Amino acid sequence: MYAWRARIGVLKPTHRGKTFAFWYKHAPEGVEIVPTFIGFRSGQKQGFLQGFERAEQLAVDLKEVGCDIISVSGTPPFLLKGLDFEREWAAKVSKNVGLPVVTPMEPHAIALKSMGVRRVAVATYFGDELNQAIVNYFSRFGLESAVIKGFDFRGRTEDLYTTPLLALDDVSYMDVYRHCKRGVQQLGASVDAIYINGGGWDAAPAVEILERDLKVKVVWAIAAEMWLTYHRLSISNPRTGSGSLLSGAVEPAL
Repeated sequence: MYAWRARIGVLKPTHRGKTFAFWYKHAPEGVEIVPTFIGFRSGQKQGFLQGFERAEQLAVDLKEVGCDIISVSGTPPFLLKGLDFEREWAAKVSKNVGLPVVTPMEPHAIALKSMGVRRVAVATYFGDELNQAIVNYFSRFGLESAVIKGFDFRGRTEDLYTTPLLALDDVSYMDVYRHCKRGVQQLGASVDAIYINGGGWDAAPAVEILERDLKVKVVWAIAAEMWLTYHRLSISNPRTGSGSLLSGAVEPAL
């Protein structure tokens, strides 16, 4: 039996393999990752808002193939709707499929609070509407946010994004590192952590380097979702080289 500890259904917004690879790479013995995706191809507001029904259908599919928990990624739709909607939606889907559901945004706030963060620098490839939604969202958890202007790659934008969704495939972790470091230095005020939103760019390798160089904690969205999912399953999964959140020393405080 391969998935003798757990089978995790991972529901992603796009077809990209990079964040699935992050889950596979960090899966401990006895855990199977079952991938599925909605299929967004652009950062259009209307498209995001139409994705909830598809996500609910995919959750049923994941239940039918034997998953023990469902982890949902893709923050923009939930940022547009807000924390109360996110919690209600998760409860509805969980009741429908009979499984715990980890949604995209709340794990990020829980991770920051669990690490003792009070003021956080927000690094994204989002425009003002989504960035302000993050500020509003984190304020519900008593977190103060300082927004770094959305990452601009080659001067192109796309509705809600400062870098088009498909163009993010060309953004390296070195770009992420430089964007975050420059942004924090330009803020002109101290922060306890950097929060990196988005699974579209290759952020994972930059996390630990940023922590070492800037002496701050770093929470990347996908890592926070994975961290909380394993805690919900009561599975210990400490990892090295992926930042302090995944070190095994941080327990959920909420």
